[in-house]
Formats: sequence, structure tokens, C-alpha cells
Amino acid sequence: MKYTCYMCFLIMCAIVLGNMLGNMVIGTDGLSWLGYSKTFAFEPGTFVDIDVIQLTFGISITVNVAQILFMIAAIIIYNKTSSKLFAK
Repeated sequence: MKYTCYMCFLIMCAIVLGNMLGNMVIGTDGLSWLGYSKTFAFEPGTFVDIDVIQLTFGISITVNVAQILFMIAAIIIYNKTSSKLFAK
């Protein structure tokens, strides 16, 4: 369980830091490619519509290059440090 929590922590940090870095360098010459992003969306639509309740589902995920690089780094860091941090 602690390995899973550690991996989730590293991935979440990578996503947040990658997003921050990607947004900061959008206008910078030479580094603007880190901010290139792609959005994957499942557009919301009404699935259940009865008189009392109306359920609508939708999801949108935006990923930039910096986030992908940070996630790769997080996986490498996890592989290098998890056995040392949680040695028995």
C-alpha cells in the first residue's frame, strides 16, 4: 500500500509541476514547446432525463508536454528510490 501511495504522490506532483511549468513557458522563445497541450474531452450530454432528476456526465483532460516529461521523471525516480525508502 505504501508503494502505491508513494507512486500516486509522485505522479500527482509531476502533473501539478508540469502544468505550472508548461503554463509559465508558453510565451518564452525556445521553451514554448513545453506548453503545447492537447485536450481529450467526452462532451457532456444528458443521459438520464426524468421529471425530477437530470443526470449529465462529461470529462475533459488537458495534457501538455511538460507534464509528460515530469511523469516520466516521476516513474524513474520511483524505480530508483522506492526500494531504498521502504527497505525491510
